[in-house]
Amino acid sequence: MKVRFDSPKETRPAEEQGLQVLYAPGKRMAFRLRWYLLLLLVASPLLWLGGQWLLALERIEAPARLYVPALQVRAFESAQIREILVEPGQRVAKGDLLLRLDNPQWRERLALLADAEAAVPVAAGELPLRERQLLLSAAGVAEQRLGEVRRLLARGAATRVELFQAEAERDARQQALLQFEQRLLQPEPAAQVQRRLERRWLEQRLAGLEVRAPEDGRVLDIVVDPGESVAAGLPLLTLEKRQRVQVWVYLPARHAAYAQPGQALDLQLPDGTWQAARVVRQVYDTARVPAELQPPFASAARTLLVLVEPTEALADLWRINQLGLQARFPRDWARTFSLGD
Repeated sequence: MKVRFDSPKETRPAEEQGLQVLYAPGKRMAFRLRWYLLLLLVASPLLWLGGQWLLALERIEAPARLYVPALQVRAFESAQIREILVEPGQRVAKGDLLLRLDNPQWRERLALLADAEAAVPVAAGELPLRERQLLLSAAGVAEQRLGEVRRLLARGAATRVELFQAEAERDARQQALLQFEQRLLQPEPAAQVQRRLERRWLEQRLAGLEVRAPEDGRVLDIVVDPGESVAAGLPLLTLEKRQRVQVWVYLPARHAAYAQPGQALDLQLPDGTWQAARVVRQVYDTARVPAELQPPFASAARTLLVLVEPTEALADLWRINQLGLQARFPRDWARTFSLGD
């Protein structure tokens, strides 16, 4: 098939097979528009690249990712999850109770200690107070009886033998009281002392198996379930800190001059709004742009990892960990021309 570029429709658009066509001017315009449209479609990639180049001259944009400061609350003892008192998304204050843990082995050991103590006779130091009161009362009665006998002896109504018996009774009561007090001062048996100390230690450890919030924040997720056994150091839940969010900007190395601390920029949120931010510290590392944030036709070269913070508190709606953002730096033409020179 031979392609002709001198079609009669182009040279004589007002004729069709020798006849005059009344709508020829309109048809000729449609013919031109069709070719203009084809030309626009063919040139659209070049126009897009040219537009991107012009925009890059006017502004500096780079992908960014938001990170919410979080804290992992971990188990400090090997235990079993007894009760979970919070839910994801719930706000908590410092010291609020988050979880209750339990240790069945410790409770079993406490039961064994209780059985062992129940089989041991009551120690002297744990005698009822009534026994002491009875001994004091008996010693007092013996002292009164001795006084009565002495008065009767002075009147001749009692004999000296009865006086000796009253004194012996008084001495016996006082000796019983003294022996009782000496038993109170005697140390407990070593095995009994060890059991008592171990029981106290276990009771304190069981009472301390409560996980509380180390600071104010919001519960992001809970990674355990009731009844699950956890070892010491394993994570229980993640707590979002009530601090400013951090944003890491993946800035191309050619724009390193804009990564200075204090540099102002804008962050585009997912709803299209912009929020002011600033660079907070010097660049210390590089990284590749994550695949989900990499723009079309961009290279896989490593970029500067710039830490920035919003100048105002970010709305709770956007406090989402690893949320993708867009950073825009204002073009400093004076700096650009000076670098070019």
